[in-house]
Amino acid sequence: MLKPHEMSSVIITGPNSELEAVIKEMHDMGVLHIVEHSKNELADTGKPLDSAGRLSETLVKIRALTAALSIRQEENRFELKKGLPEIESNVRKIGNELGALNDELKKTEELVSKNDAVRQELEILKGLNIPLENFTSYKSLACFMGCINEKNFRHMNGELSKTTKNFLIFKSGEKRKFIALFIDSKNREDAGSILNKNGFSQLNFSNIGGFKGTAMSNLKRTGEENARLQRKRAEIKNSVEKLANGHKAFLAAADKFLSIQLEKAEAPLQFASTPSSFLIKGWIPSGQLNSSIERLNKAAKNMIFVHFEPAKAHDKVPVKLKNPKYAKSFEFFIDLYSMPTYREIDPTFFIFLTFPIFFGIMLGDVGYGITSLLIFWLLKKKMPKAGGFFNILMLASFVSMLFGFLYGEFFGYEFIHPVISREHEMFTLMYMAIAIGIVHVNLGLAIGFINELKSHGLMKAVYEKLSWIILEIGAALLALSYFGKISISPLIGAVFLGLSILMLFKGEGVKGLMELPSIFTNILSYARLMAIGLSSVVLAVIINDSAKEFFHQGGFFVLIGVLILVVGHIINIMLGLLGSFLHSLRLHYVEFFSKFFHGGAKKYQPFGMKED
Repeated sequence: MLKPHEMSSVIITGPNSELEAVIKEMHDMGVLHIVEHSKNELADTGKPLDSAGRLSETLVKIRALTAALSIRQEENRFELKKGLPEIESNVRKIGNELGALNDELKKTEELVSKNDAVRQELEILKGLNIPLENFTSYKSLACFMGCINEKNFRHMNGELSKTTKNFLIFKSGEKRKFIALFIDSKNREDAGSILNKNGFSQLNFSNIGGFKGTAMSNLKRTGEENARLQRKRAEIKNSVEKLANGHKAFLAAADKFLSIQLEKAEAPLQFASTPSSFLIKGWIPSGQLNSSIERLNKAAKNMIFVHFEPAKAHDKVPVKLKNPKYAKSFEFFIDLYSMPTYREIDPTFFIFLTFPIFFGIMLGDVGYGITSLLIFWLLKKKMPKAGGFFNILMLASFVSMLFGFLYGEFFGYEFIHPVISREHEMFTLMYMAIAIGIVHVNLGLAIGFINELKSHGLMKAVYEKLSWIILEIGAALLALSYFGKISISPLIGAVFLGLSILMLFKGEGVKGLMELPSIFTNILSYARLMAIGLSSVVLAVIINDSAKEFFHQGGFFVLIGVLILVVGHIINIMLGLLGSFLHSLRLHYVEFFSKFFHGGAKKYQPFGMKED
């Protein structure tokens, strides 16, 4: 429970002819944590199996299809009967179908886009009841089409009348008009100059060249064509969706299968290799060593050699935590922080004991505890993959309910006589929090003592860890004798203090002396257990009192009071959960772990085993 699984170092060597069989068996066993080989003069790194390129190419195609078909990865059951040949054949077939549908969709989209451009031009011309074939170039006439505002239009019309009488204007619109000006070709330049001077914006109608009939009749025809194209586009998208639904189970199963096969095919990249043999280094839990060697020998027809030995003192051993089922969820906090080294005590069990208590002390309300327990239970149902995390929060919520009974609180109301009243016994709570801090910090020092004893011997453990406990004893004796709480000379406390300082200097040097105040600030930091809880209950009382004032006024004000209660307590629960979680975590990571935890080990990740 406090120690990880025992690990054994393993070296596997054999001829290249048995490499594929060994890889397959290692993957099926899922127990060997491979140590990647670094290229050196004696041995190069291995090469992927011959199938790696083909597997990789097919897997890329599958993932491209999965993305193109917008398929979500979900758990499903689909049996692949013929392996890679079946997958390649089906992938080609699906790819061809999807390609044909996408080509058809692209053409349809282009036609829709072109029709939209046509409609925009026709919308401008629909106010002019002139056949579109008339808007073209003539030898004797110049044609200008564009927009001009009302004021400039009148001015332009006057100037054109002074220049020539041989022009004709068609117009539509109110304040900003669209005009089509037909004028004698010999007056083209003068007309262009007059138009530009009056802010005329010429428009290009390139998309309707060759159209016949009025703009209104063409608009109707184009609208009908667009409706047909929209139906066709919907049909194609529906076909793509059917294609996705029909093959999503196959694609997911194929992705999983090929990922496994590719992992096997690329495994030799982590091994040492010569032209005729291979060498694999790794770690296996000692309890599974014999059965694993037996299986490997059988798979390789006894043509391999396996050397194994227990972990040595300075080996970098991958860590596989070993905790009972009830505490296993709390390994989440270790994964979040850092994996303990192989020789260190695993703190998971201690977090299991203290985290819910710290959380409960701060949240400490029966109503809040019940509410958060239900929320986390529902979230666990919705997100089963995060079940371990929600197990932690559900246990913490249950402990909050227990402390709620101790405080006698239900949504801020004292519904029973409290054992400790948070509103009225603030100093009692503070003393309790400091006492918890003393116990928790010294527990960390005791664990640190054991770690140092195992790693560096008794004297190192005494100088680096026991010295802090002696420092605390000295400070306590000095304070108690000074205030007359115990009848001993203050000199005794001073001796303990001096001795601890010498021990710290011996164990940690100047760094230890500089950190002398830290032990007391760490302990005082536990006062947050009281402070966070007090802020929560004070806010709850304010919410309740505010709502009560509205209840006394009756009528419509009752609804306002209910709203204040609901919204106020929702906000307070959210703040309480966030504060309780973060501050409980801080007390472990900063105040507790700093007394013993080094971490930095690699997590045990066996070849062939996938984490949920």
